[in-house]
Amino acid sequence: MKLPLEWLREQIATSLTDEQIAERLTATGTAVEKVITRGIADTPSNRESFLVGKVLTCDQHPDADRLHVLSIDTGHDEPRQIVCGAPNVAVGQTVAVAIPGAVMPGGQKLGKAKLRGVESLGMVCSATELELADGSDGILVLSDDLVAGTPLLDALPSPGPVLELEVTPNRGDCQGIHGIAREVHTITGEPLPALDLSLPAEDGPGQVGDHVSLTVEATDLCPRYMARVLVDVTVGPSPDWMVRRLEAAGMRSINNVVDITNYVMLLTAQPLHAFDLDHLAGPAIVVRRATDGEKIVTLDGQERTLGTDNLVIADAGKPAVIAGIFGAEFAEVSGSTTRVLLEAATFDGPNIIRTSLGLGLRTESSARFEKGQPRELPPYAMALACRLLTDLAGAKLVPGVLDAHEQSPAAPVITLRHQRVGHILGVDITADESAITLERLGCTVDRGADAHTVTVPWHRVADLQREIDLIEEVGRIHGFDEIEALLPRVTARARLAPEQTIVRQLARRAAALGLSEAISYRFVPEADLDRLGIPVDDSVRNVVRISNALSDEMAVMRRSLLPGLLRAVERNQSHQRRDGGIFEVGRTYIPAADGLAGEPEEITALLFGAPGARGWRQSPEDVDVWSATGLGIALARAAGIEADSAPGAEEPFLHPVRQARITAHGHRIGIAGEVHPAVLQAFDVKGPVVIVTLWIADLARQRPAEPRKYVDLISVPVSTRDLAVIVPDSVPASRVLEVVREAGGDLVREVEVFDHYDGDQVPDGHVSLAVRAHIADPGRTLTDDEIDAVTDRAMTALREAVGAVLRS
Repeated sequence: MKLPLEWLREQIATSLTDEQIAERLTATGTAVEKVITRGIADTPSNRESFLVGKVLTCDQHPDADRLHVLSIDTGHDEPRQIVCGAPNVAVGQTVAVAIPGAVMPGGQKLGKAKLRGVESLGMVCSATELELADGSDGILVLSDDLVAGTPLLDALPSPGPVLELEVTPNRGDCQGIHGIAREVHTITGEPLPALDLSLPAEDGPGQVGDHVSLTVEATDLCPRYMARVLVDVTVGPSPDWMVRRLEAAGMRSINNVVDITNYVMLLTAQPLHAFDLDHLAGPAIVVRRATDGEKIVTLDGQERTLGTDNLVIADAGKPAVIAGIFGAEFAEVSGSTTRVLLEAATFDGPNIIRTSLGLGLRTESSARFEKGQPRELPPYAMALACRLLTDLAGAKLVPGVLDAHEQSPAAPVITLRHQRVGHILGVDITADESAITLERLGCTVDRGADAHTVTVPWHRVADLQREIDLIEEVGRIHGFDEIEALLPRVTARARLAPEQTIVRQLARRAAALGLSEAISYRFVPEADLDRLGIPVDDSVRNVVRISNALSDEMAVMRRSLLPGLLRAVERNQSHQRRDGGIFEVGRTYIPAADGLAGEPEEITALLFGAPGARGWRQSPEDVDVWSATGLGIALARAAGIEADSAPGAEEPFLHPVRQARITAHGHRIGIAGEVHPAVLQAFDVKGPVVIVTLWIADLARQRPAEPRKYVDLISVPVSTRDLAVIVPDSVPASRVLEVVREAGGDLVREVEVFDHYDGDQVPDGHVSLAVRAHIADPGRTLTDDEIDAVTDRAMTALREAVGAVLRS
């Protein structure tokens, strides 16, 4: 929004400088994006260089058909010769002259020149060159009452600086000059004169109902519609002061009737529309939804097709306006118009947005309606416009008004607690300051010792609904920049939740193991479930759907992190990175009975190819199911959980026999395995690829209640003892390790399988496992007898638990 400061100062006589106005508006939430300077800079030099001139003679240029040689009186001793190419120049005109030394609004300094051999001692300026208008057909012709030699700055006031504002969506009231004036009044306390809302004499013929009828069918989209009729209207150019203000605010002048509607809109934030009443069938106004496929030719000459979601203002036969956005060509005000129907209405903001986006048509009017305008505003704008039409277009106002409106919502009454204001803002603000601020904003304040009772004004009903809204108003007017930045005082140190701690530990361990973290989209195509081979009757097919999905590729919320990571692998492989590892910590989404969604968190890691160091002495092996289970166990250990792998996983997206469960204390905490070849093919990924997924909630349940204790690794010597045992091949290696750990107790630091043999010397149905135990006591050095006692207990336990036999 463009705010001409000259216009603002007419609304409120503030002592603030232009710079202070911009600074205070920005500080209180109405950001000034830039300051636009239009017209001639008021400097001593320009007062001598830009003058009023009188055209004394106008001769044809001897060597150019489109140039004239002028003799102009600029108040000096001798007339000034100037070459001019404007088509509208003529003898006797009063014009704007810039003489050598003048600095044009664009920064160019004017000097003497020769045009086709004829010396020119200045230039005759157009309104565009003086930045008084955005376009002009020729030179600017001034009033004949002006005296030659008068400084142009005195004869033709500059529009002055214009502020370009960024108005927040909740402040529709600030899209009018008077609304910004109210902000300045609130900031400074300087008096704000009320708008003159008196109506002109109603001296037109008959009553308004004799000229037009009004029917509002779509009251849900148009809660208020006002219409008045004016006759004997004379359509012509607008006065200079109005044209300057409109153009400074970014709008072009059309004619006095249309300009008045735009002028009042810029002043009050209430859009208006003027119809040529003689072109309306009926004559009638019908506010209704468009029929499907209904056509309208708008003022820009474009034919537009409407739908049943679009609101129109129609006559007895066809649409005359796309409500709140753009008028139809057939009902526009023209030079032949003598009867005008003036509309002031309130429309549903969301419907205006949808219509504007659907038609690709956004106007100054729609920009205001889409923010939601109060139903109390139309009478204010109507009164102002009627008075201007009688003053500037010679119109006569027909008695009576057509006014169809729904009941306005009750103004909120809010209790504002003094203690709460200070607690939220972090600064002591007195009860009087709060009350004064809200009263300046237009609120009615019933002051109290502990709290104020505040009634919100009609122009802020949509914006001020709760106590916190009032506190924000008090804070922004007090000045957030005046509030000292202090860290909040806390009585206890915040700690991470167990799940948050686990997530951090897993991510750090995965990164330490050489995996790169990935972040994939949470919105995914539903076809991912087909690519993963999920059966049609599987509960995983139950997904959370996006109601306003941008495309089929972002139609549902993900049920697994695997598809996103496989896409990342495909991108890596397409860039010649055959080997590697990636992981992601994120949430998946499961529909819940209450209409919301469960959001379980997990970590999923992928290894692909043969990750690891390569060199002339080594060549890493391709990943397999053991790579996956090992990674899963390592990640679980980072969270303080001793995990094992066990058969029994039946995931359709994994290889049918190369997958496993990751377990802790007999409970499943994740899965691991090789990704099914069909799944890899569906995602255009080359194998091998293995996956491990651990579920954060399950990890948290299996995490030991006691915090992990520090274990001394180097202060005392660690002894190793190897046991070679023969066990039935149905006994998992993890069970053998578990028995050794339990038998050795705290003295067994670590135990691992380092060899596996099932050759001729091992009985059928059995296998030989070589187990290495690391034995130490943190407080002292163990004797050989103590170490042997540990191995004896371990062997005895193995014999009793799994039928192990010591291999000789």
